[in-house]
Amino acid sequence: MLKRLFAALRGKQSEREPDAPMEGAGTAPPPDEQLVTVYDAEGHELQITLADWRDKVFLPQLESEWDNADALYNLIISGVNDGLAADVAPAAARLHEIDHMPERSHVTLGIVQMNNGQLDLAEATLRAGMAKVGETGTLLTNLAKVFDARGDAALADQTLWRAVQADPNQENGMMWWATIQRERHGEEAYVEALRTVAALPGSWRAQLWLAQHCLGQEDVDAARALYAEVLAMGTFDRRALMMISGALGNAGQVALIVELVAPAYDERTHDPMTGLNLLRAYQVLGRIDEGRALLARMYALEMPPIRQYLDSFAQAFQPQSTA
Repeated sequence: MLKRLFAALRGKQSEREPDAPMEGAGTAPPPDEQLVTVYDAEGHELQITLADWRDKVFLPQLESEWDNADALYNLIISGVNDGLAADVAPAAARLHEIDHMPERSHVTLGIVQMNNGQLDLAEATLRAGMAKVGETGTLLTNLAKVFDARGDAALADQTLWRAVQADPNQENGMMWWATIQRERHGEEAYVEALRTVAALPGSWRAQLWLAQHCLGQEDVDAARALYAEVLAMGTFDRRALMMISGALGNAGQVALIVELVAPAYDERTHDPMTGLNLLRAYQVLGRIDEGRALLARMYALEMPPIRQYLDSFAQAFQPQSTA
């Protein structure tokens, strides 16, 4: 069975074909001919066209998981992200029938309908979800996207702020709202928007983005205090440590990765990219024993997509010959 490399390791957009070729450059291949990276069960990397991925791997997987709500949800979202919204429409309708999580199924169906240009159906689906589970941050954020797609900016803004208030840690809504402030009023408005969200009860995600801003301003003490606040709360999600370790690494604060992230990291729960960032920090700092210990725990996860990275660290942590 072939598996797509999970998003954290699939490669940055800048490493792929640009949307518009430079003068004199070759034309980018049509979407169906673009290559995607997949892995077999042994972790071997392969590249196939998106069309082959869709027809030979993705659609058969959808069919095989037709009665598995969790797997079907993940495949639908992957399909939408890969531009296959039309292909996953029947699966989204099926998820809506069988899912025991009505918020998830209504949001997923609404997203697929939006991506297929069915804005009225999407609004009806999202409102039906609210009738069942209330005005959650995720449902409201996607309803705001419907209004935005219709060109009703005022109603989109109003609905989006309600979404942020309902769940300040819902990343899509929170970052969309903050980014809007930056686009309209500049960088200071963006920072102030993050501070406003950070003041809401239970907020922790806005603090991560504020800390990243502080690192960009070389205010390491302020960033460290914000990260410590989030870690002390203990309510962050599995990707938060990846964001912290990545931001600290990009800022050259490698020692802080070990100080702040290592005590909180659980390789069985948190994003494996965090573990890779920690391994790099141990390597840079020469903390070989700690690196080997973490490496052994990550090998035990048996995750083919990261095997090549673990093998690279295994070589780096080998004892150096003194001869």
